[in-house]
Amino acid sequence: MPNVSANYPIQPSRTTRFAAQNSLSAYKLDGTPEEQPSSVENEELQSGMAEFIKKQFRRAQEHKRAIGIEERLLRNLSAYKCEYTAEEMKLLDTGTEVYIGICSLKARAAQSWLRDIILNNIEKPWTIDDTPIPDLPETAKEQVLDMLVGELQGLTTIEDIRERAKELKNVALDQAKELAEKAVRKMETVIEDQLEDNGFHATFSSCIEDITVYPSVFVRGPYNSSKKIASWKGNKFGAETKTIPDCRVINPFDAYPSPSSTTAKDGEFFIERARLQPSTLYDSINVAGFDEVNIRRALSKYCDGYSLDLTMDAARDKLEEVDQGTTTKSTTVDTLIYNGLVPGKWLIEHKVLVKDPQKHYEAEVWLAGDYVIKATLNPDITDTRPIHSTSYIKTNRNIWGQSVIDLVYDTQRVCLASVRSLVRNMAFASGPFGEADASRLADGQDPRDITPLKIFLVTPDLTGASQGPVFRFEKIDSIANELISVFERFMKVADDLSGVPAYVLGNPQVAGAGRTMGGLSMLMGNAAKGIKNVQLNIDKDIISTLITGFYVYNMITSDDVSIKADAKVTARGATGLLQRELSQARLVEILNTLGPFIPIWDKMPDGLKILLREILKQTGLPVDDIIADPKAKQVLLDKVRELGQAESFFRGTSNPVPLPTQSQYPGAENNLPPEAANVNTNPTPLAMAGPA
Repeated sequence: MPNVSANYPIQPSRTTRFAAQNSLSAYKLDGTPEEQPSSVENEELQSGMAEFIKKQFRRAQEHKRAIGIEERLLRNLSAYKCEYTAEEMKLLDTGTEVYIGICSLKARAAQSWLRDIILNNIEKPWTIDDTPIPDLPETAKEQVLDMLVGELQGLTTIEDIRERAKELKNVALDQAKELAEKAVRKMETVIEDQLEDNGFHATFSSCIEDITVYPSVFVRGPYNSSKKIASWKGNKFGAETKTIPDCRVINPFDAYPSPSSTTAKDGEFFIERARLQPSTLYDSINVAGFDEVNIRRALSKYCDGYSLDLTMDAARDKLEEVDQGTTTKSTTVDTLIYNGLVPGKWLIEHKVLVKDPQKHYEAEVWLAGDYVIKATLNPDITDTRPIHSTSYIKTNRNIWGQSVIDLVYDTQRVCLASVRSLVRNMAFASGPFGEADASRLADGQDPRDITPLKIFLVTPDLTGASQGPVFRFEKIDSIANELISVFERFMKVADDLSGVPAYVLGNPQVAGAGRTMGGLSMLMGNAAKGIKNVQLNIDKDIISTLITGFYVYNMITSDDVSIKADAKVTARGATGLLQRELSQARLVEILNTLGPFIPIWDKMPDGLKILLREILKQTGLPVDDIIADPKAKQVLLDKVRELGQAESFFRGTSNPVPLPTQSQYPGAENNLPPEAANVNTNPTPLAMAGPA
């Protein structure tokens, strides 16, 4: 898991809106305007904002503990690390601490499967599409009006003017759509470059790990971050510090949503607890949106570090192998990053430009110890929080869902109990239990010293009873086969519960239909139904919202007009999964279906082509590149006739004398004109219509 305290990025203001918010205080607490000061230097922290943030944090912390999330996080991380929890260790017998990591196995299998779907796909798991009817820019509207005004003299009736206005508007819309298509392609390239710079693959890989281990995964972004990036200029290869939009995964241990939240974006607030290094705090000085005075006060007061001392910190740090021991005190400063609703009066105290002190505004506040080091309004124009969350299995009306480990944990407990019993039974059954009459052994002989071919000297039984053996042995029966059957049975239950069967990782022990290529393909297809739901959660809640954030970021901050257009982001991870399934097995079936028609490909009847095209449409393959649309030529010919040019293509009367075979043009057998016979079935759009 990434350490948030290391190299924690700072979020400066992104828009001119931030500059207006952070520049001057415009209103007093009673809402009346006040005189603008000559400098922007906050006074010592007023207790109002700090107490408000701390109160909200305590609410979220108590709710998180009350519903058992803290315990689940520690339990799931222990299971992922293949370790018993402290409570479980108290119930175990000495010598039976064996641990078979079924939860960890299933989590790693699910991670591999999701990475194979998303990160190892040839194409990126998202795309930007322009809207079907893009909004006309003002310049295009003015051009339409200018052209219409210029043609008014040639238009005699109101109907003519309306028809011409519709024609010009349609032409302008076509042109706007063409420009929008070019703009979204450029926007995609820009976002791809930004994701490459901020290490999106590593971030998303960490996200996939969290979604299989923890009840929920949280991602923050985009936000501004200064990074050193390698660059090639001229003939020199070097590095330069650039401010780029960044994103990162929030550790679920540090995530504190409000009790009313169903996602990270709704509810009253979302708080992240971040362990910041003093150097990170210092680097935020002079960054837009941060208060230098309070940062220096925090650095001075917390020079030896500051910790909230949460109850789960010790167990968490041990599992995460973080150096937070008692011998060396940590110097990090616990900082609460608050995203949510804040009363206007607290924002006014911190020089944020708001109109109504009683209204609650969507804001972002950083509280380092007792000092507010940042207070700004949400820079997003729609007040959408830059935090995205989802779960492996989502729960209605609850931000915390279920992970692979949550689904398999109880099954693993049964398996571990059977394994511990198996180990104990094997130990008991490996040798007999014995008893000895020590009074009958000769002096100096130890009854525990039993070795092969050893002879013990014994005395008669002085009791007068029947002479019995000095040693008696009892054999413990082995029930290993029964315990192994229990283990194997519940391992299969774990496959069903997690939706990640054993053969995903290449386990060859598949019986029945799984021994054949087609049968294994069918099993994989059925198993993929569960992982598709997980992929849909990631597509909808993480990829789409995150890339939309990058799109909005560029629309607001970029000076390049050529990348801006009315568009929407579409995630296609589930589509990528479908394509990968086809590439592995179903493509063979498609090839077998089309194979018999290859010899008659050019002479294939139109009806058969239409039927095969409908079959291919269900697969997601590029249908037009495989089988040309037989209706395309007829559609083109109809368009030609509509333009009144079809008559010039035909010879003489409606029933011309046929030419000799050697003189016929290509396509004559289909009664096509010579010009239409070789026309591309996908013609380029007609040129923009001129004045009538």
